[in-house]
Amino acid sequence: MVTSLNPQLKKGIKIIGLACASFNREKDKNVPIIGVIYRGSLLLEGVLKSQVTVDGFDATDRIVEMILQSSHHQQLKLIMTRGVTIAGFNYIDLELLHQKTDLPIISVVDRMPNMEKISKALRKLPDGEKKLTIIKRNGLPREYISAENNEPIYAQFIGLKHEEVSQLLKDLTLVGRTPEPLRVARLIAIAEKMNV
Repeated sequence: MVTSLNPQLKKGIKIIGLACASFNREKDKNVPIIGVIYRGSLLLEGVLKSQVTVDGFDATDRIVEMILQSSHHQQLKLIMTRGVTIAGFNYIDLELLHQKTDLPIISVVDRMPNMEKISKALRKLPDGEKKLTIIKRNGLPREYISAENNEPIYAQFIGLKHEEVSQLLKDLTLVGRTPEPLRVARLIAIAEKMNV
């Protein structure tokens, strides 16, 4: 790793990667959210589970609870999320999550979101304006290359420098372009959903 980076962000840091399963908006009221605790990109040390409301307003609070109630909390150095939305239009407020956990955050998506389309959809929801405020505060994702010869991924972040995000995404990606804690969290979330 580059020596000018924050020394707490070495390759073996403890990370929580968060993802939810796919869902059926017409049938599902809640969706499982899975948090995997990784030491770097190789060692899975724990799995956490919570529920979030489809199109609700509780994603940030549920994630904060998962982290603060975890026995791993004191050792965590980074939060990673698979996007800033969980369970449809349930937005993660990155700034609030950072304040409440005192941890840096990287949120990763496969493609640049269509903000015009999202804004239009949110304006139809009763609390859409509040969610638009969170989106604006989170900012737009930046393009990164997480692995050579792969398409880019897009990341939003708080509590880190651009160079640190770039290096962490490379260090944490083993297969494809998705960082390992997020890839595994998503797989477990899908399996959990299938058992419901």
